[in-house]
Amino acid sequence: MPPVKYTIKVVKEVSVDSFSADDAKKYRIISARLKRPNPLFEMWLEEMIAKAEQKNSMGKIALQKALNSLRRYPLPLASGRDCIALVDFGNTICENLDKRLKSYLASGGTVPSDHNEAIERILNDEESDHYRELTCGLRSPVAEVNAENAEPIDEAMPEDSIFDYVPAQADKGDHCVTITSPKAILLVDTGETIGKSKSSLDKTLKELAQYSIEHEVRRLSVGDFAWIVKDDTGRDFLLPYIIERKRMDDLASSIKDGRFHEQKFRLKNCGLANVIYLIEHLGNNRQVGVPESTLTQAALNTYVQDFTVKFTENHHHTVLYLSVVSKFINNSLKNKSFLDITNRPASDESSLAFSFTSETVPLLSFEHFYKQSSKTRDCSVQDVFMKQLLQIKLLTIEKVNAIVAKYPTPQRLLRAYERCPGETERQRMLDLPYGPTNRTVGEKLSKIVYQLMMNDRYTA
Repeated sequence: MPPVKYTIKVVKEVSVDSFSADDAKKYRIISARLKRPNPLFEMWLEEMIAKAEQKNSMGKIALQKALNSLRRYPLPLASGRDCIALVDFGNTICENLDKRLKSYLASGGTVPSDHNEAIERILNDEESDHYRELTCGLRSPVAEVNAENAEPIDEAMPEDSIFDYVPAQADKGDHCVTITSPKAILLVDTGETIGKSKSSLDKTLKELAQYSIEHEVRRLSVGDFAWIVKDDTGRDFLLPYIIERKRMDDLASSIKDGRFHEQKFRLKNCGLANVIYLIEHLGNNRQVGVPESTLTQAALNTYVQDFTVKFTENHHHTVLYLSVVSKFINNSLKNKSFLDITNRPASDESSLAFSFTSETVPLLSFEHFYKQSSKTRDCSVQDVFMKQLLQIKLLTIEKVNAIVAKYPTPQRLLRAYERCPGETERQRMLDLPYGPTNRTVGEKLSKIVYQLMMNDRYTA
């Protein structure tokens, strides 16, 4: 008898949680992912790279990085402008892609808006593992598949993606939040609007309105931009995304006066998982009082410390980035459940283990966020100790975290010094491994901390 052939049909937005036993017999869910969700953009970037190579232009390096980022992104993008949310995509590359897209559409080209047909062809390929998985043990001639519930693909998302932070599961002690119609509202810090000139405020709010981005001007205790949703009772909850914006001159100033490390410390401890450090250029002819190499190194250090670092070319580019991010966040809230993680212990790092395809979004009470991240809040001994250590030059957040993880208070550190058998061991005691690469703090910094803690007097 010839083998029975099955026809696979793609079904959207099937609620897996509400399945009954009978439903489970009719539905089978697998993961399906398009190999090239943005083939046109890939092709045009490849052509740009080829032209740059012919001209022996350095631009080919930036284009190749953008192409690699695009290939890792698993979702179709509607326009070149939407690419700005990806790592290594600048305003120029996005504009060039948009020009090519307009020319392509004007000449009669089409861009598929519904990818179900392509997914269905993949699933109906009898030689594929997907087809065998779907038809194995089925008696019904038709199997229906939910194409919306794809399993997490860690390597698919670009490194600066801001959409990787939805919790995999709820822990005990969390509380469900009822939000019938979730809508993300962009919060703009008053510090961004009461600067040197009111024209900056007017320009920012005008451009946000132009892109139809719902926003509010509100005082934030840390960061410059964040997003909230309101539950059905009207309470404000912060989504796990926050942006600290720095113009080049602001970044240089914060490095010189020491605010740079203190601000990053408060951002890392504000309770929001995804912190974006946005650096805005001022133009090639603007002097900021700090060498460009110093600013580049500061940005690189920030990236290594698990921040997302995004460069924008000007104020307009910054607002454009905010608008694209806002739309992506709103799209990611559809058909999700929400949990209030406000009372989760700060030491519980499991709250940071989020996945883009998960069904639950963590929320933090705005009132709690404001109080906990305020400069004037009550600090623990460990918090003060960390701030003291951060005042030491070259002692970064990662290095301080490694020290405090082992010696959470000055008293613990002093007792550890006392137990050391000799002076050399004391000076090397804090040469601890830190970060994902397990680099060490360094003997020089270890010796400086030892001298700071144990000397009776200090010399200039």
